[in-house]
Amino acid sequence: MSVPHLPSSPLDEAELRACRDEVGRLPITMRPALNQQLSGWSELFPYEQNRLLAFISGIRSFSPAQFETLTGPLRDIEFQMDVAHWNFSTKADTMENASMLARSPFYAEWRKQVERVFAAIESAVPPSPSGRSNSNRLILILLPESLPVSSIWGRKPWHRRGVEFRIDGPTSPVLQAAMHAALPPRQKGQEYSGPLPDSSDFWMIDADAVLGGLVLPGIPASVLDYETMRRFRDEFLAEVNTVPKDIAATDEILARIRRKEWESLWPRTLASDHRLRRFVVEVFLSGNGALIFSDAFVQWAASEAIRRARPRVLVARFGLRSKPKPFTSIAIFENQQKISAMHDEPDPQGSAVDALILARYIWLSAQRYPEGERTCCLCLSQASGSACVIAPEGSAPGWAAGATVRSDHVASWLTRLMT
Repeated sequence: MSVPHLPSSPLDEAELRACRDEVGRLPITMRPALNQQLSGWSELFPYEQNRLLAFISGIRSFSPAQFETLTGPLRDIEFQMDVAHWNFSTKADTMENASMLARSPFYAEWRKQVERVFAAIESAVPPSPSGRSNSNRLILILLPESLPVSSIWGRKPWHRRGVEFRIDGPTSPVLQAAMHAALPPRQKGQEYSGPLPDSSDFWMIDADAVLGGLVLPGIPASVLDYETMRRFRDEFLAEVNTVPKDIAATDEILARIRRKEWESLWPRTLASDHRLRRFVVEVFLSGNGALIFSDAFVQWAASEAIRRARPRVLVARFGLRSKPKPFTSIAIFENQQKISAMHDEPDPQGSAVDALILARYIWLSAQRYPEGERTCCLCLSQASGSACVIAPEGSAPGWAAGATVRSDHVASWLTRLMT
């Protein structure tokens, strides 16, 4: 779907009501997700807001007769499913909604019709005149000294264009180049002087608490440090573990958790950023293992940031975790420090294996979207002094596999790539 750049100013109540009226024209089962987004408008990132408004403009492009022809087959399926007599929420996606749909014998045909209607509405959105999706993007993955990595790729590169090489020098020039790349492309020979981008264009996601202190002044950023959220994570996990094995009750408890503000538990860096706090809550509710393992959090938060915000630059730093304790946290999803009297023991080898697998998952997440074609992935291992790069088609740096490249040369190439 082409997403045009639309005004990012807050929608007033009249505009929100008009949007809800358009969503109300849709068949019942298509309304929950859209109404949920409209209700949480201020918690959406600009990409999500633009995409939602573009979809609604697509709905408006159909005349009443055309829209009835388009949606008629789906309404017929809903009638056969007897959706009107279900306890079906049109305000938000719920587990109960999903359960009722999945149990219906018409489920396969329903999915087919929903996909057809969505595709038709999305295709009615005019192409974006902007080149945002055509600009280069960067994923920088950092594997710290604590992770004993000998080779990032091992025997098989992540992609046919990928090259693994030796890197000589500190990683700080590369990280600084990535931060400067978060600003929109400059015109040739001119310094950037336009309005600053939204903080969702630049993400720094850390297993520890290192990256947050390195953000260059004046560059808006969304910074998530797993370690600084310890108090919040402990309380959040305790509340999540009250969820019963009942779908309706689970929906109620999850809704309550989403509404809760957790004011005294957020780290200072997140205290004033309501949108980013809501993002963290969703990551912890949806990411398997993100509440327990720092590297799982890094991978899932990065993948969700790519999906929801489509950032220009994302930096992900993995870290060292403790060894899982048998028959404790893995089995019952509990806080390892509280559930077991065993002392924590670092697990560098296991952490390195996890990080290499999860780093590749971040790259694969980016490839699911059209922007992935213009995304460069650069992974640096401090322990092995190695790096790997996958550059967009036609933008390869020209380094031979196994060659040694100075870190400042890598930084200079990144600067050229992103400007």
